[in-house]
Amino acid sequence: MIPVLKKILFATDLTENSRYAFFFAASMASCYDGKITLLHVMEKSSISVEHSLASFLGDETWQEMKRKQESKARNILIGKKKDDEMIRKALALFCSTAGLASDCCSFTTDEIIIKSGKVIDEIIRTAGDKGCNLIVLGAHKGLFGTTSVGSVAKGVLQKASIPVLIVPPPPLKV
Repeated sequence: MIPVLKKILFATDLTENSRYAFFFAASMASCYDGKITLLHVMEKSSISVEHSLASFLGDETWQEMKRKQESKARNILIGKKKDDEMIRKALALFCSTAGLASDCCSFTTDEIIIKSGKVIDEIIRTAGDKGCNLIVLGAHKGLFGTTSVGSVAKGVLQKASIPVLIVPPPPLKV
């Protein structure tokens, strides 16, 4: 049986490598007339670290810092415009960058989710909750310039019950 990838979870850490990996998620969704759910998980600090920071900075300052971090992530993912307007513009940009006519780009963005928690667990949970058939993640450059599969990608591979596509960083421009 040939798998049909109608629901793709694209998990992003908002890095350049993740933006590059998005092209692969969009390409897969376009091929299968699928939908993409974008997910960004902010690693939640341990209770003892949160308590220490709140004590040191003051609870009000610590809560404000957390709100600003979430707001910054949200602005990177969806901008200050309405979600649907930003998504249409991002899809048009993807299609033009990929050299495709806009009618060839038949995928849609299902939802943009920002969560706080344990990154691996939230990726796996969201993929299950949304009924996804594929998870797409970006890899990173390692210490010596080689591609590195980090702890998040390894953890997702170990826990996932659906295929996981790990996209290496883009090639260096010479």
